[in-house]
Amino acid sequence: MATTTNIPSSGSYILNFATIKTVNSKSTVSNIQNSVTVNFNSSTGFTINGVKYSYNFTWGKAGSSQIILGDTAGGYFLLTDADVNISNYTYVNDSYGQSNNHWQVKGTDGTRTSLAFQNRGFDPCFLAGTEISVNGATCKVENLVIGDRIDVLVNGKTEQKTVSWVGKSTCVVKPFLSVDMAGYPVRIVKDAIADGVPFKDMLITPEHCLFFNGRFVPARMLVNGQSIFYDQSFTSYDYYHVETEDHAVIIADGVLTESYLDTGNRQSFRQDGDVLSITRSRQLTWDDAAAPLDVSRAFVEPIFQKLSARAAEMGLPLHTQTPVLTAESGLSLSLGNGRVIHPLRTEKNYALFMVPAGIETVYIRSNASRRNEAIGPFVDDRRHLGVLVGDVRIFEGATSRTITSYLHDENLDGWNNVEFYPMRWTDGNACLPLGQREPGTGALLALQILEAGPYVVRAEMPEETALRA
Repeated sequence: MATTTNIPSSGSYILNFATIKTVNSKSTVSNIQNSVTVNFNSSTGFTINGVKYSYNFTWGKAGSSQIILGDTAGGYFLLTDADVNISNYTYVNDSYGQSNNHWQVKGTDGTRTSLAFQNRGFDPCFLAGTEISVNGATCKVENLVIGDRIDVLVNGKTEQKTVSWVGKSTCVVKPFLSVDMAGYPVRIVKDAIADGVPFKDMLITPEHCLFFNGRFVPARMLVNGQSIFYDQSFTSYDYYHVETEDHAVIIADGVLTESYLDTGNRQSFRQDGDVLSITRSRQLTWDDAAAPLDVSRAFVEPIFQKLSARAAEMGLPLHTQTPVLTAESGLSLSLGNGRVIHPLRTEKNYALFMVPAGIETVYIRSNASRRNEAIGPFVDDRRHLGVLVGDVRIFEGATSRTITSYLHDENLDGWNNVEFYPMRWTDGNACLPLGQREPGTGALLALQILEAGPYVVRAEMPEETALRA
């Protein structure tokens, strides 16, 4: 079970269990129970020996035998495969800022695994109070019922379609994440798009799409901090979505937006009453949508800039701080024993490092940022990017060889997905196996850095707190 990042919602498994608690700023692993029966009874709960445990957040990695679960009250649970000796591991809440929350699992045998926060995503929905256009009038989204006829836009003309399903769910904000990933709703202020559009402040979830020039754009890509911003006054909220027979362009608070597109997440909603004609998830895709989804920078950035200019003309206050940027990568190598080495020099786009004898693994460390933060939300890339590594060569004595393991091992710690062979982005702390070394011989390591930055300058991070069993 624990070799996957997906926690089951049912079934029984033989696992090891422990709790991780923080008391007076000190964290400890305790209550270790080996080879116990864990009964999963929901997507957020399990039972051990009659004791019920609830969780809201998880940290994991495909291929790992350990998963950490958060209970939202400052404590954590640990589940591992039955053959894992928890006492042989140190658990470190190693967060490089709110936008990259993860745990480091370090074994006494020198192994190291990073467990990343498993973001479940956010459904595209309306918050209560949103006014849906119904036959030229409006109805609050929470008051809509199956069978209502709502206004839709078809080929530039207003028609009516029947509501076939109304769903409701609850979001609990995750404040330890970056603002765009935490679940805060997006507030679009009155007149943000045009005079009377919206005709009042609009509140929607970040993935909800607005309709511009024949295409849908997620609200998160238009956040400018003035007329469109994440409303951080919420800690939790109910949200609603409305489905019509076919996906449609509908009108909410005077804004052209979308009805619910059932891509398989219907089970995350609850509803009162019966569904008119749909009894199970339809598993639709954007090929079934009323208009194309377009998240390309070429399409979204001009819309973003136009709305930002309008916000400035309106004299609206800034709700977020403009990030300070740097082009400095801060590139170095960590040897895993606490020692850090810096480049000897740079030749063309190669950074050259002297690696001591006996070192078979190094970590490529650098600054890291997400492009949607460093460049703008109109860039649909929320990966943490450190440096883009191309060719890697090691020179020992009279021999040299090319290292390519980082291009083939998808689960190698600290690397983003392989996009264009032969190159790969680090996430700011990437494991690089050097292979078997010649005994007693130092080596020159050459890293080809194809791209780096820009980076958001962040405040100095607090020291890591080690959690030991």
